Amino acid sequence: MVAPIALYFYAVHPAWSWMYWVDPEKLAGVAVLPLMAGHAALVIAGWYLAAVFIRRGFMNAVLYIGAAIAVALLVLVVAGANRLGIATDFAGFQLGRGVSPFKVQLGWAFAVSLLALFGSAVYIAIELRADGRRVRSR
Repeated sequence: MVAPIALYFYAVHPAWSWMYWVDPEKLAGVAVLPLMAGHAALVIAGWYLAAVFIRRGFMNAVLYIGAAIAVALLVLVVAGANRLGIATDFAGFQLGRGVSPFKVQLGWAFAVSLLALFGSAVYIAIELRADGRRVRSR
């Protein structure tokens, strides 16, 4: 779920995806490939490590790590609110121009992607919890 969403934002809204810190026109189009591989590796590694921790009885560690990730994301959103709340290109952001993301396709795409990511996170939590129950019952 994460990789296709990330690919969409890097391909269609690249300056916003980089939070206007990097000019996407100065990057080769191939730069998206390692980013996509990184997104996929992050998801797979997170799933695997959470499953290993649950199997070893470290459920509290999984909860603490999940809470730490949630806090880190909250800090990122609060710190980058001015960057995330504007839709423009790299040069437009540097000049202070832009519009609300919901006045263009970006805002709605972001809202749908958040719903999809939330849904997948709930599914993963349910599966990991079921995995933990199976391990404890053995």
